[in-house]
Amino acid sequence: MNILASLIHAVILWSLRFSPFPELFVYPYLTARGFLPYAQILDQHFPGLMFFPINFFTLGFTDPAAFKLLLILIVLLQSALVYKISRSRLAVLAYALWQPIFEGNYLWLDTFLGLFILPAFFFFTSGLWIWSGLFLGMGVVFKQTLIPLVAFAAIILLWRRKFAALVKFSLAALFPSILILAYFYSRGILQDFWYWTVQFNLTTYAAGGRGGPNFSEIIKLAIPILVLILVWFKNREFRLGLGWLIFSVIGAVARFDLLHLQPAIPFLAIAFSKLFSRSRNLAAGLFVLSILLFGVFYIRAPKYPAVLFFDKDTDRLVSAIKNRVSDSDKIFLLGVQPHLYALTGTLPPGNIFVFQFPWFLKIAGRRVLDSLKTDPPSLVVYDDQNRIDGQYLRDYASYLVEYVQSHYLPVYRQGSVTIYARRN
Repeated sequence: MNILASLIHAVILWSLRFSPFPELFVYPYLTARGFLPYAQILDQHFPGLMFFPINFFTLGFTDPAAFKLLLILIVLLQSALVYKISRSRLAVLAYALWQPIFEGNYLWLDTFLGLFILPAFFFFTSGLWIWSGLFLGMGVVFKQTLIPLVAFAAIILLWRRKFAALVKFSLAALFPSILILAYFYSRGILQDFWYWTVQFNLTTYAAGGRGGPNFSEIIKLAIPILVLILVWFKNREFRLGLGWLIFSVIGAVARFDLLHLQPAIPFLAIAFSKLFSRSRNLAAGLFVLSILLFGVFYIRAPKYPAVLFFDKDTDRLVSAIKNRVSDSDKIFLLGVQPHLYALTGTLPPGNIFVFQFPWFLKIAGRRVLDSLKTDPPSLVVYDDQNRIDGQYLRDYASYLVEYVQSHYLPVYRQGSVTIYARRN
């Protein structure tokens, strides 16, 4: 039953449009080309497998097919961990049902977190404090939104007066972060790391990078929220698991996205199996509703072989760029998905890269403009319809657009994207 449910889960994911985030391509690529994270690659996330010498790019994850196989492997491993913790086939089946609904066909940092928080929970409930802390600490290195979960686990130990366990857990949880701090210090970028991952997140991003759920997302959340409420009252012994669920995603709710809930889905599935053991009729009704919700989702969802950010228009644009430049040439992507740097083998001007979101350009926009002036790129690729949260790039980054249009000439047009070449 477990194997069958996992295989069905894998087939479902394979049949859906795959949606890897561009960051997974461009950040490791630029790091492998010698760019310094946080000093030259300006980003707010902890490093994961993007900003170390050993990263996705150097490990061979350079195309969507490799990342899609990785996604399916992650999901299968998490299914096995769900069963290891719950000893419930129903939990594995519920995970297979709900994981795709919550943007499970996307691949982002949140997708990896279950590989850390599930073992951490197992070790925590088994009294293996060092292993629990170590897995949570490694998860923090992937995404700092797990810091509240580390704090929650530490508070539980403090509340239970397990002081020796608290020391073991805390030291183990801190160990991976101490290693990355030492590494960034040795590279001379510790101050940059602190600014982008801490100061920027708590100030500029907190003020401008927020967003709440839409109506469709609220509908999808209704059943999970009901399950959590019912389990809280009907199954007291799993309250620790509910806390693990909540604090695994609480750090990511400021800019809401269903994808950010992926770390919680395995625990939601386990919680559902606990509810079924106490209220079978109620759980069965919720399961039928979940099947109906999944049916609506699956019918409407884009299907294989589509890959987000890797469509035919992207292929044509990559060819148009490569026909005009050589490997390692400098080009500037303005309002265009930045994984085109990796696909074309080119580099951004001035050895500076930042995603062109309003909250990033508020801090780094002038630095980007200076890079255009001091290290003029051979080409500029500009999408005049690009917008973020309803704001057009041509409005919030008008100084970049004006500079490009006054110093470069259009040589190629594809839809809303124009390639500009330097004026002689």
